[in-house]
Amino acid sequence: MAYERLIGYIAELIEEHYFSADRAHEYADFLRFHSGKYAVANSDRQFSDLLNRDFFAMSNDLHLRLDVRTRSNREVSLPVAKCTFVERGIALIKLARFPAIRPDRGTTAQEIAEAFRLAASARSLIIDIRNNPGGDGASVALATSYLLDPPAIRLANYRGRTIHLSGDSWTREELPGGFANVSHPLADKPLCVLVNKKTFSAAEEFAYNLQQLGRATIIGETTRGGAHPSRRHPITDNLTLTVPFAETINPISNTNWEGVGVIPNVPCPSRSALKLALEHLRRDALRASLPT
Repeated sequence: MAYERLIGYIAELIEEHYFSADRAHEYADFLRFHSGKYAVANSDRQFSDLLNRDFFAMSNDLHLRLDVRTRSNREVSLPVAKCTFVERGIALIKLARFPAIRPDRGTTAQEIAEAFRLAASARSLIIDIRNNPGGDGASVALATSYLLDPPAIRLANYRGRTIHLSGDSWTREELPGGFANVSHPLADKPLCVLVNKKTFSAAEEFAYNLQQLGRATIIGETTRGGAHPSRRHPITDNLTLTVPFAETINPISNTNWEGVGVIPNVPCPSRSALKLALEHLRRDALRASLPT
């Protein structure tokens, strides 16, 4: 395959969809000018590696990338959310990803609802988003809603090049799982969120929002640093281009975690995060039990 012939189409997609018009034209012009350098590629993987190296050098944007499709379906088979009790009174919810919530398929919302329903009897809560690659802001807002009391609050503003691509993310007042029209039972429970170097994108938004709200103690490693909502565009049967169409702005910080990641309140290696979270919550419980 003459990979340099694909550069024109890739440049057009970036020019049309990338959230910053000025940078979109700059990146597209670079690709067109240097299209010949990609002629050396002799496989989809080599082509994507060459292009992604240039994408990152130009933009430092981890969401702008060309991916080689694989037949692996492992991510789809993983549960979205799972709740266990790691010790008496402390529930651990593992959120493996934040997929889109589709009205015709309630599975994602049901899994999240069930995990938080099971955790409602806990004294304290740990949410593990280590290795979570992200996903969709709607499921981030849903999961966050279980952790805050009504009324609804604005979590983020997504700024695109047009009104059509812009919008706000809000928590829900009424939730799946039997929590409708009542105070959310997890809203006042001590909370730790575990992160690591592989926590990315929408998962970073989840941690960042809770940190800015002062709702959670973030424990672990600084996350990857990708704050731009993105869409995928097929290039060939085996290649998919991901292009950021907006930037995320937190209403409290008026910025985001792009390029810097979410910086934990308690930094530690990923393997130590759960242990430190348990110690933190035990101390909280002990202080709460002491007479005032």
